[in-house]
Amino acid sequence: MRLPELCLALLYAAGTGTEPPRAARERPLAPGAAAGRGEPGAARVDPRQAWMLLDGSPGRGSGDRGRGGTGAGPASPAVPEELLRELQLLLRGTAKMSRTAGEGCKEEESSKGNPQARAQRRVEAAFHCLTREDIAVEQKTWQELGLFYIPEREAMFHRGPGLNLTSGQYTAPFAGYYTFSTTLHIARREPRRRRQGCRGSRLRVLICVQSCCQHNSHLESVSQLESSGDLFTISVTGTLYLQAGQYASVFVDNTAGSPLTVQSGSDFSAVLLGV
Repeated sequence: MRLPELCLALLYAAGTGTEPPRAARERPLAPGAAAGRGEPGAARVDPRQAWMLLDGSPGRGSGDRGRGGTGAGPASPAVPEELLRELQLLLRGTAKMSRTAGEGCKEEESSKGNPQARAQRRVEAAFHCLTREDIAVEQKTWQELGLFYIPEREAMFHRGPGLNLTSGQYTAPFAGYYTFSTTLHIARREPRRRRQGCRGSRLRVLICVQSCCQHNSHLESVSQLESSGDLFTISVTGTLYLQAGQYASVFVDNTAGSPLTVQSGSDFSAVLLGV
């Protein structure tokens, strides 16, 4: 039931009309009644009487009849509670829809006025690449990894500029928080019998900003080589804040007395989380 029809039903139930409540609820609304154009025979709703009825105050029609005024007759029956509940639910739904529409308009206007906020709703900067070939890391060597490539099957996971596949350096196109990850597959290049008795050997894998792992913030993972086999995997994952134009890259610090090999297929990736 629409709002004008429900108001009519309430007024009739209160005794302000001549039709019973059921007839008022079932009768279709006369043309032009909702617009209030006042055509002949159109049903009209007195807003003041409807409000006083909801507020619990006596109306002009029902109150006078109840006190036995000039329109003497039996007292008007009380408004059915189900009609009041229906009108309250209808009014609450209308108010909620109005608030939701208003908030949607404000959000849309805010997005139009702030192109950067609208752009950050989708992933603007991300990549995932793999090492193209085996990379030798000699003993007692600090080395930056390069020679990456983007697999064709994962080409969609590369958005935005800044990735140099040859040097392995990723330059941030936007200032913000980036989550970085690298997983390296390491192989020993020295026979096991020559490695026996070697203590204190370890391998560090780092993701550094501006190649300054000692001074800038960085991500790091350490593996003790004496407890590892001929082939093992080491991973680093975390979040770094980069200014626009700063770069991050992967480093391997081999403190062991034997050479290692970073196998092809080791990966390096990043995703812009937010500004």
